[in-house]
Amino acid sequence: RIGLLKMDFLGLANLTILGRAREIIYQNRGVDIDLHHTPMDDTKTFDLLSSGETAGIFQLEGAGMRRYIKELKPTTFSDISAMVALYRPGPMEHIPTFIKAKHGIEPIHYPHPALASILEETYGVIVYQEQVLFIAQAFAGYSLGQADVFRKAMGKKIPEVMRKERRNFIAGAKQNGFSAEVASEVFALIEPFAGYAFNKAHSVSYALIAYHTAYLKANYPAEYITAFLITNAGQSEKVASAIAECRRLGISVLPPDINR
Repeated sequence: RIGLLKMDFLGLANLTILGRAREIIYQNRGVDIDLHHTPMDDTKTFDLLSSGETAGIFQLEGAGMRRYIKELKPTTFSDISAMVALYRPGPMEHIPTFIKAKHGIEPIHYPHPALASILEETYGVIVYQEQVLFIAQAFAGYSLGQADVFRKAMGKKIPEVMRKERRNFIAGAKQNGFSAEVASEVFALIEPFAGYAFNKAHSVSYALIAYHTAYLKANYPAEYITAFLITNAGQSEKVASAIAECRRLGISVLPPDINR
């Protein structure tokens, strides 16, 4: 063992767009946008997201996501984070339940009241890896370290391992005063999520960029789309999409001028 640290760095053009948009807004309007202090309850931003007009918005501009975000009509940053986590193969099947529970179309169901504080934020749907850990901790008495080992083992879907983990989980739950029946129901609830639940820190990080791009587009559309066009100047499909969005918003796009 050498003990080297491996780090992955992900470059996102959206961060460049945000930086350029801030510069253009300052040049045009004299407003210095501090993204670290952006209001997280901005009405225009949530109205834009609820309309589904999310072209150019990080993580939220695909056709499928636009349909779901329009149905969801997010009202909190937490809603955006959860949607980022759910919109992937596997968890996607739970998006309709998430949306219906948010709007009261379906009741939020908890197999046991002890789960309410863990799943309340996501309307009773397991979305994040951390929720799997907290459930294992609350029910089976696992430490968070043991719960993470449990989550990883469950994710491998090996029948022998699953049977062993189920026995251990139920035994721990019984020691914590829960019945074997309730413990089995809770285990069955977390079993399909253990393998594909999303890391919350990752989801929140992506959702924050999504929110910031939506905030600038909602409040400074011309400047934001200008930054988007400059950043994606070499990508004809994105340029065409941005120009179409300008037309929809009534923003004039001037042709190239060799004198400027």
